Formats: sequence, C-alpha cells, structure tokens
Amino acid sequence: MKKIIVSSPLKVRMRFRDSWILMIFCMVLFTGIVCGAISGRNADSDMMKKLDFIFQTNYHVRCSQGILSAFVSSFGSSVIFLAVIFLLGLSLWGGFFAWVIPFFKGYGYGLSVGYLYSVYGFYGVGYNLLIILPGAFLSALVIAGAAREAMRNSAKLTGFFIKSEVKDDLHIQMGQYMKIMLLMLGLCAVSGILDTVLGMCFSWIFKF
Repeated sequence: MKKIIVSSPLKVRMRFRDSWILMIFCMVLFTGIVCGAISGRNADSDMMKKLDFIFQTNYHVRCSQGILSAFVSSFGSSVIFLAVIFLLGLSLWGGFFAWVIPFFKGYGYGLSVGYLYSVYGFYGVGYNLLIILPGAFLSALVIAGAAREAMRNSAKLTGFFIKSEVKDDLHIQMGQYMKIMLLMLGLCAVSGILDTVLGMCFSWIFKF
C-alpha cells in the first residue's frame, strides 16, 4: 500500500513534466510558423519550388498530381523530418538539437501560408484552410511529439553512461523507443492520407 501511495504522485509529476516538455516543443513549432509566415510574404515562386521537396510548397503540382504521387509527396516530406528526429534520439547529444526539427517543420508550414496569402490573398487562405491545414496540423503535432521522445531517449542513453548503477534495461528502452517511432510513422501516413483526400475533394476549386 505504501508503494502505491508513493509511486502514484511520482507518476503524476512525470506526466506533468512530459506535458510541459510537449508544450515547449509546440511553442517552438508555433515560433517556426510565425517566422515562416513572415518570410513567406517576401518569397518568390523560384524559392518555393526549391523548397518543395522538403516543405511541399509547389501548389501547381499539388493540384494536378495523381493520388499515389500526392500521398508519396506528403508522406515523404514528413518522413524526412521524422528520420532526422529518430537519429537524434539515438545519440547522446541529439536531445540538445531535437527542438530544431519542430521549428523547421513549423517554418515550412508558415512559409506556405505567408506565400499563399501574399500572392493569392484570401483565395490562398481558403486553399490553406481546406487542403493544407488539417494534414499539416496532424503532421506538426506528430513531429513535436517525436522530438520530445527523441530528447527523452537521448537523455536516458546519457544516463546509462553517467550513472554508476543502471536499473533500466537498454534493450527494453530501445525497444520502446522503436515502437513509439513506428507509431509516429503510422500517424505520418494518416496525415499523408488526409492531405491526399482533401486535395482530391477540394483542389478543383483552386487553379493557381
């Protein structure tokens, strides 16, 4: 009974701490959106085409490509960020840089929003709300959550080398990390499907 009473407040504190960490990563993501939106107002079409492979900013292509191509493009863009986060979580120093990835993910979305608004006005805002925002919102949350897990895993790996007595099993820890990242990969696929379906439903309205 004593063990339950002691461990319960500890779990509550850990969950509260994890929630604050996730909120910090979300704030970093939002900061990236703001910075990207400001930069997007001064961007040109050539710049957007160069960044299309990472940020999915070529809207002429998005409105005309097939279902499979649209899904692969959207899913591949998220996988690039997730792969970088995954590798950062496997290194001792990666946790210090995990926050950079949500910033760039948010920057890419903000860049798209700023560019669409500056060039197409409320027509571009409508495209963003109907087609880009739902999938991008889910993908952004996944990237923020994955970055938090990468930072936690990196910190735990560091603990294996600092602590004289290690109570956790490294294999179990890495197995849990792999499962979480596979879940994040699945959510990225859901985001890609959502992006593709919305594009099929509403892209005919917008002709850029």
